[in-house]
Amino acid sequence: MPELPEVEHYRQILLSLVSNESKGQKQSVHLDFGPPPLPTKRFLAERTLRLINEGDYEITDVLRKGKVLCVVLKTDTTAAKEGDIFTITEEADISGKEATILISLHMGMTGRISSPNHIPKLESLSEECSYPPPHTHLIINSPNGQQACFSDPRRFGSVIVHSYDCQNDIGEEHIPAFQELAPDALTSAKDSDLDIVTKFANQKKVIKAILLDQRQVMSGIGNWVADEVLYRSRLHPDQSFLTISEASTLVSEIHYVLSTAVTCLNGEEEQLPEQWLFHRRWRGGGSNGANSKDFNGKKISFVKSGGRSSAIVPSLQKKVARKVIAADSETASCEKKKSATKPRASVKRRKT
Repeated sequence: MPELPEVEHYRQILLSLVSNESKGQKQSVHLDFGPPPLPTKRFLAERTLRLINEGDYEITDVLRKGKVLCVVLKTDTTAAKEGDIFTITEEADISGKEATILISLHMGMTGRISSPNHIPKLESLSEECSYPPPHTHLIINSPNGQQACFSDPRRFGSVIVHSYDCQNDIGEEHIPAFQELAPDALTSAKDSDLDIVTKFANQKKVIKAILLDQRQVMSGIGNWVADEVLYRSRLHPDQSFLTISEASTLVSEIHYVLSTAVTCLNGEEEQLPEQWLFHRRWRGGGSNGANSKDFNGKKISFVKSGGRSSAIVPSLQKKVARKVIAADSETASCEKKKSATKPRASVKRRKT
């Protein structure tokens, strides 16, 4: 399943379709369906696609929160009304005269964004080098010749259109697909938000389940990122009642893993660091992973945690029996500092 680093990479691919306003280029988007069969649920209808194409819309930005993308389409129109009014258009209810249209993309289990020059790899898919990839459902074209497509073999992903009738700049609160998500993991961990640290600490719920819950503390972390972070933090996935110190280390490792993975996938490095558990967590050691070892030769075991298969190194990640931890001076210090911490936006915006 694509996680935050992969989805941020897909965002970078889609940004090549954004209109270049500095050069006065208006790039009206044109959408095409891929070959049948197309998804029948949570996917734009034929009428919606036609109205977008006829509306002379251009892509002005591509936003991301967690593992969800939002493509922003705008057009010159006098039909826009004042007020924050958005409508989910699964029934193709748009008029085609809205000033702004939002296309939300969720990758599901096997969704990905590709371009003619780059087809990202996924562990869950065989290596396929043809373009467009098999099971392509939507193709996005710009007049400058740039193109990208959305493919999804298992069809658990979604492409949902929302109309947005307002002249104001689009914020996270205006995007329906973003509203129920917790703060973005990359942004939150980078800011080292003390409120985030305390939300991970002293919880009865096991830490792997908290990391995977897209609505609780952070959004964007999936199975392989969670395993990598817990491995580096020396935490068992079934550990509960983390100390403030453990939670602080966890947040630091979240930022390191996510920022490093984003850098690597965007082509600035050849691959993820060789020392990472990522390269050895796919049960590739024979006997269903029974012979797998980490970079330092320590045995890897596979357990079920948070409803998912989890790769751990038992000699490093030991579960400690705990009950509720009473507030101590460390916790009190963090609580005191929280009020001085300013919240920051968690929507990833277009680079300028």
